[in-house]
Amino acid sequence: MKRWLILPLILLALMACTKKEQGKTLATVDGDVITMEQFTAELDKIPTNMKMLVVSQSGKRSFLDRLIVKKLLLKEAKKDEIEKNKEFQDRLADIKEQLIIESLLKKKVQLNLNLTDADLKKFYDTNKEQFKRDQEIETSQIVLKTEQEAKEIQGKLIKGESFEDLARAYSIDPSAKATGGKIGYHPKGTLIPEYEQAAFKLTKVGQLSPIVKTQLGYHIIRLEGTKPPSYVPFEEVKEFIKQKMGQEKQADVLEKYIAELKKNAKITVNEDLLKEEQKPVGPVNAEPLKAEPSKTEPAKAEPAKPADLAPQAAPTK
Repeated sequence: MKRWLILPLILLALMACTKKEQGKTLATVDGDVITMEQFTAELDKIPTNMKMLVVSQSGKRSFLDRLIVKKLLLKEAKKDEIEKNKEFQDRLADIKEQLIIESLLKKKVQLNLNLTDADLKKFYDTNKEQFKRDQEIETSQIVLKTEQEAKEIQGKLIKGESFEDLARAYSIDPSAKATGGKIGYHPKGTLIPEYEQAAFKLTKVGQLSPIVKTQLGYHIIRLEGTKPPSYVPFEEVKEFIKQKMGQEKQADVLEKYIAELKKNAKITVNEDLLKEEQKPVGPVNAEPLKAEPSKTEPAKAEPAKPADLAPQAAPTK
């Protein structure tokens, strides 16, 4: 047989084997079959960043168990005729309407932006102040449980002992053994207030702070470096700009589309009826609902806060 015929035959054989494997029964639940094909199809629905959780044998087994439980619950729901329940039907109708609207808008507002690097750079240059970084300082810390311990370590530092060695040996900060007490660069507003106030008073690299008490303990802070206000490099925010421009363009197209629909529709509103006092819905003592203002603009990125000093979590720049 000619060699050029062999490869297609091998591929066909492999496809046939795969198809055969896919049709095999992987599990049964009260006689209801879960095939390998169904299992693979469910696996394909998992977000890419989560797929690594089901790569191992135990991960696959755990995922299969979820499918089995799903089958059992659906069977119970059918037995209890959940789908005939009015509340279920009302919610299903709401979800269906929402899906129809989403599908329509996706079709009508779908854009092919074709944004070039030049377009993105123009936006960056025009809106450069949006990408400005405040002054940042880099510090190291040694954290002690008591003020007496802090005073003892402070004395060792004054005598010239190594800050890094003392941090590794005595600091209760879990990361100190690996970092020697360094916590990296941070702008104002990202650290515990007491720590930040003392840290930003330091003016020379190597300068030590007085002992600072916070909710985490007693800190001795050393200034490691400073960065003046600067702009985030274009390459670091290029994808963010692309996303932002896409969102703004999409919002503009959507607004025009809705305006056009309204323009071409015959809409009447009984303003007098709208002004009439409405009877409260729900419990008599229920608090009136307060409408929250719509927020369409994406939140401005804030610098990350270290787990040990940040008063609350914040998104990374």
